[in-house]
Amino acid sequence: MPDDQPSDAYRCGQLYAALEALQTLADVDFRSLSRPESRQKAAKRPRPEMQPRLWESGRYLDKARMKGRGPAAGAVFRSIPSLMPSTRHLPDTLSGDQQKEFEQGRQAQVEAIGEESADH
Repeated sequence: MPDDQPSDAYRCGQLYAALEALQTLADVDFRSLSRPESRQKAAKRPRPEMQPRLWESGRYLDKARMKGRGPAAGAVFRSIPSLMPSTRHLPDTLSGDQQKEFEQGRQAQVEAIGEESADH
């Protein structure tokens, strides 16, 4: 990771964790992002797997708000722009090493979201 900037693969993992958290807060279970097979697909092919969920993030936010989880969902939702890859689009595919970076980014963001939730 040159210049201490996270790679796009790492950022995709972070973004995935945020979308996963929003989906969980909204109690949306349709093709849940928390399933291991969903995570593996997204690690291999971020754009086709994550783009529709990114488009649905506003709906997740609204559903979470309706369930009384608005503040937590709002914090996750507001983090999304900073987690986006530096490229114009999400990558179509990631190599084996990039898939490992994706998982590292996801884990780091899951921990960050957990710490943020614990502080409130």
